[in-house]
Amino acid sequence: MGETSALTTPEILRIVGAGASGAILMALGNGPLRTKELTERVRGYTPRTVYRYCNKLVQAGVLDRHEEPGVPSKVTHSLSEPAGRELYELVLAYADASFTRLPDGRIDSHAWGSLAMLAELWESGLIEELTLGPRSPTELTRLGHGLSYHQVNRRAGLFALGGFLREDVRVGNRRLYSLTERARRGMVLIAGIGRWRRRHVVAKGTSGLSPREAGGVLRTALPLVALPDHGGKSLGIEIAAVGGKGEADAVWAIVQPEGSVLSCEGPLPEVDGRAQGEVPALIDTILDGPHNGLALDGDEHLVRACFERLHSVLWMTWPDVSTAAAEGVADGDDSPELSYG
Repeated sequence: MGETSALTTPEILRIVGAGASGAILMALGNGPLRTKELTERVRGYTPRTVYRYCNKLVQAGVLDRHEEPGVPSKVTHSLSEPAGRELYELVLAYADASFTRLPDGRIDSHAWGSLAMLAELWESGLIEELTLGPRSPTELTRLGHGLSYHQVNRRAGLFALGGFLREDVRVGNRRLYSLTERARRGMVLIAGIGRWRRRHVVAKGTSGLSPREAGGVLRTALPLVALPDHGGKSLGIEIAAVGGKGEADAVWAIVQPEGSVLSCEGPLPEVDGRAQGEVPALIDTILDGPHNGLALDGDEHLVRACFERLHSVLWMTWPDVSTAAAEGVADGDDSPELSYG
């Protein structure tokens, strides 16, 4: 796929979230368009801007450009098959669940821009530390990512403004940051891009996310789940690299008495339910719901209920999330589940 071989998950998020890229993807979802038609569909951007971002998407292997000879020449753009079509379907499903739309049906540019912020949050490593609870800027500075206290503090403030972190001032003016529901729900897009990379970018027999990254997705998203019928139980999910080539990871979680699920440090000496499998099986389970790719042990009903609820909550419609201002946690409604192939 040309230059896609070099694209990381954050880079793909930035490409889709930059400028007119997201709007171009949406415009081409129903079929190829001539250049003039495309610029008319992608409102709010100059033709030159649309051309520029079309070129970026072509270079990324997401769009195909067909030029018919003549004076003037006729240029048509379309989603590449199958890679561009699959990325479009993923982004559309995520947008339908997590973005609000303008009165004319378009997605607000601030919503597309939030994908770049999600990329930055994922790439920074801050998510991994915050999955286990609130942290102060000082604690986040100790992660070994090479960022100074000032840089961490500034980024945390920007993530809070974007609605991905929540700032809480405790006794003694001690500031703590924690992940919002918006950040946790963004993990379905990370997982989806991981699968897209597995299918279209990385070498055959490898996966688009490492076991550690897949574990990070799961640890971050699990607190969205409530299992009131399983209070007091615990889970362990072991994630292996494809073919055993690479370091494995494990995710541990405890169901609180009222049913909320919390990721925790492990290993736990004993768990009620256990799942084991390679990264692709875990990612497919997160995106599509439980299937036979994972080996289950112990309380299988607990494990299946956890993954079923996780899939449901990640894809259900969450209102009013496309603004750039921090809004705290919003509760999703019980809209029909979404899935993509």
